[in-house]
Amino acid sequence: MTSNQPIGIFDSGVGGLTVAKAIGDRLPHEQLIYVGDTQHMPYGDKSPEHIKAYCKRIVEFLISKNVKIIVIACNTASAIAASYLRSIFWQQVEIIGVIRPVIQSIIAKNIHKIGIIGTQGTIQSNIYPTLFKEYGSNIDVFQLATPLLAPMIEEGIYGNETSAAILHQYLQHPEFEDKEAILLACTHYPMIKNEVEFYFNHTKLILDNAIPMADIVYKFLETNQLFAEVKVNSNEFYVTDYTNSFEQISSVFYGQAIHIEQINIHNETNEL
Repeated sequence: MTSNQPIGIFDSGVGGLTVAKAIGDRLPHEQLIYVGDTQHMPYGDKSPEHIKAYCKRIVEFLISKNVKIIVIACNTASAIAASYLRSIFWQQVEIIGVIRPVIQSIIAKNIHKIGIIGTQGTIQSNIYPTLFKEYGSNIDVFQLATPLLAPMIEEGIYGNETSAAILHQYLQHPEFEDKEAILLACTHYPMIKNEVEFYFNHTKLILDNAIPMADIVYKFLETNQLFAEVKVNSNEFYVTDYTNSFEQISSVFYGQAIHIEQINIHNETNEL
């Protein structure tokens, strides 16, 4: 493994670009290779078996691109597939999910009560309460599945009356009232961070996965002396199904225009 190898990042769609942007801002000399599995977005309503199969093919593609680390920039994929992927590829590449970094960050902030919103897959996995207990935290957790949000954001529907109405239906739940912080446990959700803050009248800390993930990647490269000294190659962005909406919204998520290529890595007949 050498310092000039790229960093691999993947998500079910466009949301992981919020993580890619945070990593790129923190580590500007690193080449990023991003895969958005738009063919199967969203992962939140898929079976664990399908999610694992999709992720396995993406990891194989990223390994073929000679990456030095792989970031799972998706809460659902991290919850369902991270351990599975490590069990297969542990000798080839380090694989890091987005969940443990943000949990460690929340514990460090000494938060006592937190509300969590995420996809059906992430919430049903119960990964957040489980890992809080694993770390010895007795934080009071309330979590709510918000399955309409990721597809809504993927289509560029946010910051308007439609998104406000949908958010109201979710966030009006009385269990959120006494929470100090709200975790946006989907990498799509930073795009509605301002709306969530506005809904709660800026009385709660609104958290997401991006910065804690970038911090962990930085520490990994530092520990293993893998910092790239100069950026040798441009970032690469791939999708498994090209859509106009992805092209339009990707620049918003990433903060600048990007060139996107479609790849065919899924063989649906032999996937499972």
